[in-house]
Amino acid sequence: MMQHKDKIFSKQQFVTIKGKSFHYIWLRENCPSCRYAAPYQQLYDPNISDRPEKPQPLSVELNEETLTIDWDETPAHRSVFSVEWLLKNSYDPQLEVESDNYILWDRAKLELKSPQTYNAQTMNNDAWMEQLFSLGFVILENIPPEKLEPFLSSVGPIYNVDYGKIFALETKAKTKESVPPRDGCPLPPHNDLSYWGGHRLVEFLYCVENQNPGGESTLVDGFRVTEDFRQDYPQYFQLLLETPVQFWLVDQNHHYRFCNTASIVECDSSGNLATVRFSKRNCRPHLPFEQLENFYQAYHAFFRYLKKSDYQYQFHLKSHNCLLFQNFRILHGRTAFDPALGNRKLNSGYVDWNLFVGRRNFQYQEI
Repeated sequence: MMQHKDKIFSKQQFVTIKGKSFHYIWLRENCPSCRYAAPYQQLYDPNISDRPEKPQPLSVELNEETLTIDWDETPAHRSVFSVEWLLKNSYDPQLEVESDNYILWDRAKLELKSPQTYNAQTMNNDAWMEQLFSLGFVILENIPPEKLEPFLSSVGPIYNVDYGKIFALETKAKTKESVPPRDGCPLPPHNDLSYWGGHRLVEFLYCVENQNPGGESTLVDGFRVTEDFRQDYPQYFQLLLETPVQFWLVDQNHHYRFCNTASIVECDSSGNLATVRFSKRNCRPHLPFEQLENFYQAYHAFFRYLKKSDYQYQFHLKSHNCLLFQNFRILHGRTAFDPALGNRKLNSGYVDWNLFVGRRNFQYQEI
């Protein structure tokens, strides 16, 4: 066992273990005895304001399994760290934050290797969540209608929007003479809830019944389209990234008027795509006169990309199957169908994306 005395640390403000360095201030802040085992939050410490700004050790003892530090403070305090824990939480070099490891795709890529459909009754959540993270969507089968809400709630609470937690999208078979003009029309790729701000959600579309041969579900990888658009039209991309526009919804039934001001495309601090927000029926740009024409040129060019068949993956959602997708990455739509040819009923709703991230982190990361 090695023991280092106080005088060695008069200039050095860190200790090195197997090539990884840890500042004393970080070690004092992360003392295991000062945190709850779960959820690993700091205990309340009435003496915290009396601690020195730069904690100093009286002694440091290191062996193969533990690091023990006696601190120069009153009352006396000792910290004992597992070396294994320290190395797993090393920030030297900077600790890499686990990415979503997403895979960009288009129609050809998915047709070459069809995405797996998971049996919700036999597969655990971890298996199908991996595909949700990588491709941005997943299809689950064999979910009876009465099991839908309990199944989704096993991940986390269902998000409550202005029209409730779970809402029905239903078209009943009618004679052609009685079909409203818009029933069965194709829906172009779009994101939902663009008029709500600051929410990263997973949307679910559950098929209660589908007796209609038409109305195929359409998915588009918004990140793949946007990356291609960035390469082909960099100036248009910058306009969509830097121009805030308004997304509106007026809900006459529940007496709400929503407006969210945000850009079509958002990137994180590293320049990586974080959100694609596109809903033509909700987007109402209010821009200065000199900006509006250029913005619409970029907007319509981007819409043309989204509608390209090469990007669109289409399939028939079967009864008791549930489609889940990242509403901030994946755009969804539907091909046309004839309502006279059969009933079609879907249930839809949302679960907060943070709950999926938290569940995954709990499974794969150690604090």
